[in-house]
Amino acid sequence: AGVFLVAVLIGGLSAHFDPTFTRLIMGDGYVDMTLENIKQGKPLDVYGSAPMVDMFLGITFNNIMVSFYAFAMGLLLSYGTWMILLQNGIMLGAFQYFMYQHGVLEQSLLGIWLHGTIEISSIVIAGAAGIVMGNGILFPGTYTRLASFRHSASKGVKVVVGLVPCFIIAGFI
Repeated sequence: AGVFLVAVLIGGLSAHFDPTFTRLIMGDGYVDMTLENIKQGKPLDVYGSAPMVDMFLGITFNNIMVSFYAFAMGLLLSYGTWMILLQNGIMLGAFQYFMYQHGVLEQSLLGIWLHGTIEISSIVIAGAAGIVMGNGILFPGTYTRLASFRHSASKGVKVVVGLVPCFIIAGFI
């Protein structure tokens, strides 16, 4: 969680000091669409532009994939999971600062964090499970590396699978 929060700060500060940073992180298409939505008075219209069932399935599936990916990247000796958490934190920080720059931070916080509280927390927990798995390889203790990996991977899989209902609830919100 600490690494993720530091990454959010890095994203926000980078967007503050480099006006092109948000476009680099979020992409020109997404930024242009969001700017158009802000001009129309609907900064979060990206969430309302698709039918509710499609939006629910899209958000839920994406979040489940991100969490599984964050966990699986623990196979790279935890390094991959750290990178996923950093990337997502920087993206979040840059996006929230972008919303602040355009005077719609309050709408963004109220709209995004209704589901984002569960979503972001769950992704961080999945990342922690990936780090546990990677550390099982790096620091086997008195076990063989393979036995330590199996044990830590088994614990991590239970955590990540247990997060699926959280993502369903977040997608529903």
